[in-house]
Amino acid sequence: MSTPPDFRDLVGDEGTPEELAKLRRAHDMLIAAGPPPELSHRIAEAPRTSEPESHVHRWWGRAAFGLAAVVAAAAFGVGYLVGNEPSGFPESRSLTMHGVGQLASAHATLAVGSQDAAGNYPLKMTVHGLPPVPRGAWYELLLSKHGRPTLSCGTFATARRPVTVQLSIPYDLSDFPKLFDGWVVTLHRPRQEHVPVVMTT
Repeated sequence: MSTPPDFRDLVGDEGTPEELAKLRRAHDMLIAAGPPPELSHRIAEAPRTSEPESHVHRWWGRAAFGLAAVVAAAAFGVGYLVGNEPSGFPESRSLTMHGVGQLASAHATLAVGSQDAAGNYPLKMTVHGLPPVPRGAWYELLLSKHGRPTLSCGTFATARRPVTVQLSIPYDLSDFPKLFDGWVVTLHRPRQEHVPVVMTT
């Protein structure tokens, strides 16, 4: 049987008398408790399964695959519900836009939301048929008067598929027919002074 380590060898003399007394009591209790019992042979060895290891691996692979399928199905269900529920966009009116010139086949729907507490109007536009812009170029939605662009409502890019963009404008639309009478989309290209209108209401 080995001799228990001396308290002073372990701790030394550093610390207040109260701290040393607490440590001494803890030390004495550990010495009195003695070393933990050794594990029995039965507990020390890992339990063996009655199934071959390859079978266990196959079972775990099937379980993991099944769990992944359940997660994927749940994600699809959530996406379906989100995609088919009303978006919550506070739409007050909606209008259509059509392409101009070579882009005559393009079209868009523009939803104008109700004015929020800060005085902004949210916009949601879904665009079909506008080609992707070259690098460094962009489309811009603007309010118009007699077909001429006036105030910018934001910029966006497109892809081959329909694109939905959400914008917000601070302009007062309550006098819409007087100050503005429509909307246009223009195309901006690098180093090009002329900015053509490609869509209009």
